[in-house]
Amino acid sequence: MSKDEGVRRNNGNRSNNHLKTKNSTAILPLIGGIAVIGFSVLLLVLRAIIPSLIIMLTGISLIIYWMYITRAKNQKNGSKYDKKCICAICKHTESSVCIKQKCVCCSIAKGDKIVGHTNNPLQ
Repeated sequence: MSKDEGVRRNNGNRSNNHLKTKNSTAILPLIGGIAVIGFSVLLLVLRAIIPSLIIMLTGISLIIYWMYITRAKNQKNGSKYDKKCICAICKHTESSVCIKQKCVCCSIAKGDKIVGHTNNPLQ
C-alpha cells in the first residue's frame, strides 16, 4: 500500500464520519428522551413518585422536540417552488426553468425580484 492510497482511505473515512455525525444529531433527543423516561420508571419502581413524574415530563418533552426536529427537517428538504410547471403559455416542464428565465406568466414577483412560482391558471 502506497502513501497516496492511505491518504485517500483516510479522506474517505472522514467524509463518511461527517455524514454519520450529521445524520445522528437528529436522533440524540429521541435517545435522551427514552433514557430519561427509563430512569423515571426506575424511580417510580423505587416509590419516588413526584421526582419521577417531573423527570418523565422532561423525557416526554425531549421526544416531542425530536418529532418537531424531524418534521422541520423533512419540510426543509422540499423545494421552495413547485416541481412542475403546468402553465399553458410558457410550456416549461419545471418551475426552476421559469424562475431562471423570469417568465411573466407564472412567476411571482415582489418588486423587481422573483420570489416564487405559481401554477394558478387564473393569474
